[in-house]
Amino acid sequence: MKILEVNKFNYVQGGADKHFLDLVNLLKVKGNEVAVFSMENPKNEFSPWKKYFVSYVGYGKNDSWQEKLIGAFRMFYSFEAKRKIKKMLDDFQPDIVHIHNIYHQISPSILGEIKKRKIPIVMTVHDYKLICPNYLLQCNGNTWDESGKNKYMDFVRHKCFKNSYLKSLLVCLEFCWHKYCNSYDKNIDRYIVPSQFTKTKLIAAGFRRDKIEILPLFIREPDYCEMFKIEIKEKFAIHFGRLSKEKGVDRLIEIFKNFPEIKLYLAGNIEGDLEIPDLPNIKHIGFLKQIELERYVKNSLFVVSPSRLPETFGLIALEAIKNGKPFIGFQSGAFSEIIEDDREGYLCQNEQEMHERIALLSRDEGLRVLFSRQALEKSKKFNSEDCYIKIIKLFDEIGIERKNLDNIRV
Repeated sequence: MKILEVNKFNYVQGGADKHFLDLVNLLKVKGNEVAVFSMENPKNEFSPWKKYFVSYVGYGKNDSWQEKLIGAFRMFYSFEAKRKIKKMLDDFQPDIVHIHNIYHQISPSILGEIKKRKIPIVMTVHDYKLICPNYLLQCNGNTWDESGKNKYMDFVRHKCFKNSYLKSLLVCLEFCWHKYCNSYDKNIDRYIVPSQFTKTKLIAAGFRRDKIEILPLFIREPDYCEMFKIEIKEKFAIHFGRLSKEKGVDRLIEIFKNFPEIKLYLAGNIEGDLEIPDLPNIKHIGFLKQIELERYVKNSLFVVSPSRLPETFGLIALEAIKNGKPFIGFQSGAFSEIIEDDREGYLCQNEQEMHERIALLSRDEGLRVLFSRQALEKSKKFNSEDCYIKIIKLFDEIGIERKNLDNIRV
């Protein structure tokens, strides 16, 4: 099968990008012809299709005002993206197009050209951008309420995107524009979501139930026999991913101030105004490549996540159990679809309970070993082979549906 995979980053910026790259590799290994459409970036993985990538735009403090201005317009529409996807489709002629995150840097302007050629489009939903101006389904610390009377004014007033009035206004306008134009739903044949939790949120926002398929993210199978041969040389817990206040990292730091005997390693890039104090037991180890991250996780006591956000999946929990480590987090989002409380770790109701669970798991080696074995067993459910079978079956079904629909129209 000829599959065009589309994502705005062709390198690991976050969990969505990791899944995108892992899936591209899996599809290739299984004998499919796979092409990639993305955005230019020096960090990108090598791709023979890079001549079709859209030019770089950035929205960070180190990006020029020209890049930010171009990026602001591209959020609504990109003639460059449409022109380049047209050339890409002429050259590659895919059987199906699978998009991931295209918001802002690529934009939905590519979808109409694909649809015009009667090529099926599948979208994996990695966040809540389809139903909320930001990715987090949050506004001023509360869950985004689509039915709220003054929801957009409140979003801007409380600076709910990047703590900026201007950026919050811009993403609100972009969200309303694409909602008014129906930019996504009129072009996309099927949505893939990683959890029942995410499916429920999309349905509540008005998306058709029959267009949504649940397909959990997959992981590379670890060496189960070797896992327990790794000796823990020091007592530490680890949290990894985006390090920000919205992810609760500041609260996690406060909790670990009460555990001077346990080190907390924080892996990832610091975002926003988060400050990591200079304490003997709290250490920021930066962004880690996958093999380095696995080494830290395998040698940790447990993995901990302080996020109260309604996670669409919770890749951090999957990374924990894959590496045979208990997971401690909050009862939020889709975590409960990966972790069973008091079996592969703990899902806490509040910070006091998290404090208690950290204390218990750090001192009880027997419990850690039990949870670790149960975590490894659970991780087998999220294997690449099952994921591949399901996604190819879905691609085939959508292709057949599209052909039947075209025949009816003829």
